[in-house]
Amino acid sequence: MLKSILVGGITGILCLSVSSPVHSQIEAETTPFFGTTQSEISPLELRQFAQIIQQFQGIDYRTQRKMGQAIKKGGLSYERFMEIGKSKNNYNYVAGVQASPDELEKFQKTLTQVEEIITETEQKKERMIKSQGLEIKRFRQIETMVTQDRDLQQKVQQMVGN
Repeated sequence: MLKSILVGGITGILCLSVSSPVHSQIEAETTPFFGTTQSEISPLELRQFAQIIQQFQGIDYRTQRKMGQAIKKGGLSYERFMEIGKSKNNYNYVAGVQASPDELEKFQKTLTQVEEIITETEQKKERMIKSQGLEIKRFRQIETMVTQDRDLQQKVQQMVGN
């Protein structure tokens, strides 16, 4: 699928957040919320997760601006870029968007730039996760648990102040 769909999803879970490093928390705060090894999240991990999410918000904002600038610089409106992108990736697209060879060339060049921006953003996020003391795999596990558990979502939102 078109990377622009991913762009829309960039901010999916990223509406959560928190601040300040939490690496020096005491061991008493590592009591798990859940009982099993794979599904437990300590309060420390939850704070780390929330802090990372908050930092992701700034990264996502800058990413969206960069992508918007790249699309504008590429010579297509955002709407036209998305229209062409949808028609190229949806074989059942009923509107049958007609794009000139010039538009298709602009689209392809811009898409390449947008993909580079997304790749750069993903790398920044991975570095951010590691710098906060979590492994990528563990962050993904926590992310999955938070998205599936309303209570955890509320805890993270409270930590963030949203």
